[in-house]
Amino acid sequence: MQIVELIARTAGTGEVVTITYNGGSRPGQPRQIVPISLSNEELVSVEPGSHTQKHYKLKLIALVELSSGERALNAEATAPVISDIPPRDTLPEYIELFSSELQSAGWYIFKSETSFGIGTFFKNGKPRKTPSVSIQYFDRSIETVFDLNSGELVQIKKELTGRERPWRVDSWRFKEGKALAQLHHAFELFIQEARASDPATAKVLFSSS
Repeated sequence: MQIVELIARTAGTGEVVTITYNGGSRPGQPRQIVPISLSNEELVSVEPGSHTQKHYKLKLIALVELSSGERALNAEATAPVISDIPPRDTLPEYIELFSSELQSAGWYIFKSETSFGIGTFFKNGKPRKTPSVSIQYFDRSIETVFDLNSGELVQIKKELTGRERPWRVDSWRFKEGKALAQLHHAFELFIQEARASDPATAKVLFSSS
């Protein structure tokens, strides 16, 4: 595979390489990376100026281009999966877009300014109090700590680092919730779980069951 040869040539050299990756959060879009190591199945790299390692599956790399302009295509690369979830700025916008679809599928809707969930019904037609799938926003700029002077829990302002993951998605199929940094990615996961679940067989959230 020619892309492997190009990557292997640059691994560990510090050279910035452009790849088109058909996975992750930006499928099919070019991105710059600095290759570190290579195995039979994946490439380990960092982004320029970052020390955080990322792993890329070779079968999802469609193109590799070196700084010299030399490039190679992977004709056998798995095609990108393009999300059908449109980008929106706020959770209420997503709620408005998808509530009808989820209600028509037989779900009970839980919603607020900072959370959205779907749940099942009892046999008598009443909704259960706990959802089966939910998405919720947590304000990471506020932290609850124990005040030694008052002996009580108090909230204090916390300086953000930019690496926070304020969005949490829970599903009855997860043993624990998943925290994400961006609303769009979190809502994609929420809808994925909602569409993969059936209101006739879904249970309440694992942590509440």
